[in-house]
Amino acid sequence: METEAEHLDVLIIGAGLSGIGAACRLRQDHPGRSIALLESRGRAGGTWDLFRYPGIRSDSDLYTFGYDFRPWLEEKAIADGPSILSYLLETAAEHGVDALMRYHHRVICADWSSRDARWNITVERTRTPEPGPDSAPDSTPAEPVGTGETLHLTAGWIFNAAGYYRYEEGYTPEIPGREQFSGRIVHPQHWPEDLDVSGKRIAVIGSGATAVTLVPALAELGARVTMIQRTPTYILPIPAEDPIARRLRGVVGPERTGKIMAEVSARRQRAIWSFCQRWPNLARKLIRGIQAKVLPEDFDLDTHLNPPYRPWDQRLCAVPDGDFFRALGSGNATMVTGQTSAFTEHGVRLASGEEVEADVVVTATGLALRILGGMELRLDGVPVNLAETVAYRGVMLSGIPNMAFAIGYTNASWTLKVGLLTRWISRLLTRMDRLGHTAAVPVAPAGMPTRPLLDFGAGYIQRSMADLPRQGTKAPWLMTMNFLADRRDLQKAALVDEHLQFTGPQGSLPGPQDEDRFVNLESGVRLCYRVDGPDDGEPVVLVAGLGLDLMSWPAAFVDGLAAAGYRVIRLDNRDAGRSSRMNTPVPSLLHQALARPVPGAYRIEDMADDVIGLLDHLQVDRAHVAGMSMGGMIAQSVAAHYPDRVLTLTSIISTTGARKIGAAALSTKRRFAARPPRTRDEFIKDRVGMMRHLSGPVNPADPAEEARIGGLAWDRGIYPDNGTARSRHLGAINASADRTADLAGIKAPTLVIHGDRDPIVHPSGGAATAAAIAGSRLVTVPGMGHYFHPAVVPELLRLMIGHLPAGRTAEESAY
Repeated sequence: METEAEHLDVLIIGAGLSGIGAACRLRQDHPGRSIALLESRGRAGGTWDLFRYPGIRSDSDLYTFGYDFRPWLEEKAIADGPSILSYLLETAAEHGVDALMRYHHRVICADWSSRDARWNITVERTRTPEPGPDSAPDSTPAEPVGTGETLHLTAGWIFNAAGYYRYEEGYTPEIPGREQFSGRIVHPQHWPEDLDVSGKRIAVIGSGATAVTLVPALAELGARVTMIQRTPTYILPIPAEDPIARRLRGVVGPERTGKIMAEVSARRQRAIWSFCQRWPNLARKLIRGIQAKVLPEDFDLDTHLNPPYRPWDQRLCAVPDGDFFRALGSGNATMVTGQTSAFTEHGVRLASGEEVEADVVVTATGLALRILGGMELRLDGVPVNLAETVAYRGVMLSGIPNMAFAIGYTNASWTLKVGLLTRWISRLLTRMDRLGHTAAVPVAPAGMPTRPLLDFGAGYIQRSMADLPRQGTKAPWLMTMNFLADRRDLQKAALVDEHLQFTGPQGSLPGPQDEDRFVNLESGVRLCYRVDGPDDGEPVVLVAGLGLDLMSWPAAFVDGLAAAGYRVIRLDNRDAGRSSRMNTPVPSLLHQALARPVPGAYRIEDMADDVIGLLDHLQVDRAHVAGMSMGGMIAQSVAAHYPDRVLTLTSIISTTGARKIGAAALSTKRRFAARPPRTRDEFIKDRVGMMRHLSGPVNPADPAEEARIGGLAWDRGIYPDNGTARSRHLGAINASADRTADLAGIKAPTLVIHGDRDPIVHPSGGAATAAAIAGSRLVTVPGMGHYFHPAVVPELLRLMIGHLPAGRTAEESAY
């Protein structure tokens, strides 16, 4: 009898640095979820358990290499492998993650079921081979092998933390004559446990971080070491103990020091990388100057430490306390630069003919890449070609539902990125729970230009580029290597955007996004919109106000228009809801207060062009256009600049843009100048307060209803952007200035509606609008503020439905 497969809410593949970090985060944020970490090996720790060569250490400081939720407390910023492994295992035990680990489990296939909204996962059990009777006492520890026994699991989400390289073997180039060499050939990835290097001649082939680490460690163990490099590398000495941390530790203690230094080190890493990229010649000169001070006087710097590429085009090798340079100065280590051509009986021959004699040759020649641990991905039984996918925010892959992957930085600490992406995934799971979503999938725009996933010159990356996913050329498809930018995006920017689509168990879209549609305009702006009412009804376009999304139109108003037979089209303006966030200049508070335009800002006219672009997409020749507040300004601009496309114009609680007309009350200006909300709760509270203010005392807003609408708005795309989107809307108003002259040319039948209690657009704004448009009708609604209260919606609906037929009458009279 076949038993039902075990189901997990989140399956984490890999029990290394990334997997442990992800599990700890999910345990903290989602204690009720079922989680398991599957590890193909027999021990946790990943890289830090696998690599055991002499001197193994991090090439990033541990303040940033450690987890953001558990600061590094030790004095040494550059730590050795055993210390890092202990840190990982202690962290796992402290958060109960060690109990979630299942060893000797290798995921070989994951098949997504759209019907069930879950992954069907095939797992092979592995075993670690016992040393055979003929094995050498110093033989390389064997990696697990498959047993042929399989089991099946299901999972709602997969977090793939299997790393990016093959654990079974490293990369060793084909060097002729290998069988002639009488000594041992060792790859650092599988260092023989009992290899005694004392008194031996060792040739280390390679020039990266592993080689630079091995050379001083082997020299200290009594070996005579020759480092053979084909191409020089930038190598820079740094203090093993950070001097800033040393001073802080005595003042604020180890834990606060760890937290402070994580921020200091992250910013310092970014500053050094940026400096090297912007001023490469100066950076090269400074690095060479530092090296010259710590190297022997007779060292040939131009031959051995003069890379043909710019600093940080490949990873810069940092050596703690200059141990690599000390080894060169001691006489126990030397460098040779040249192409390795063949093994000889007694060592290695270079292309120049020079022979380097050795008892042991260490091939520190890099890694063999393998993305996602080599598992096969399928969607409803169809294999996925990873090279055809595109990375989304560096967290997910296009077209792949409910799967995250961990790829860290190449120019900073790996863990910095892993910490950000695990926080983002945790927030996404919370949102999906709240809205009832069961699947999330990034969808890349058709024809989007792409480029290689990693813009990095290391050989092990370049060898496997064709098999890796791709990245786009701009956010959110850009695989940025900038921690500060990623932190803004993954922690403070919108949690979701128009590219991330959500589904329910049967493929439906539940919740507030059930009717959202999208169009990419020729301008590059991506608009989100909805259509309600009969397909054959006369189209009515509703344009929302400043900082508001399409949900700001009352449902009763939309439903009333649809019931009257109209086809209602609502849109999120640019910089609102689920439409594009722009990269144009953001007006300062001073610019906003003085209503000064900012060079490069988009204008109301540009937003009017967006409306016409949407009508073109929907193949609508002419439409009734209505807008509230800033939306009224956009609607006015549409009618003024595209008279042949507008049947009627309805301008609600809006103005002409003329100075000193329709000016906001001082109390409203103070509210706009307040600190923008940073969280969902803050946003809802802020909205409730603002709507209570705008509605006025006669028909006050209902806090419970506004809290509900505020939550929907947040979930559709509002996010803590420090108010930049709203500021750009204000910038558009200021850039367009006075539209009175344009309004005089409007021929469409026009209805102007205003409230006599409007605290943001003084009623003079409505009067000026009506005065500027010949033949328009002005209606002032008693007790109405800058708000659609349920008590006034029936009157607004009656006025508008009574006005719309004038458009058809005017059109018929023109013929």
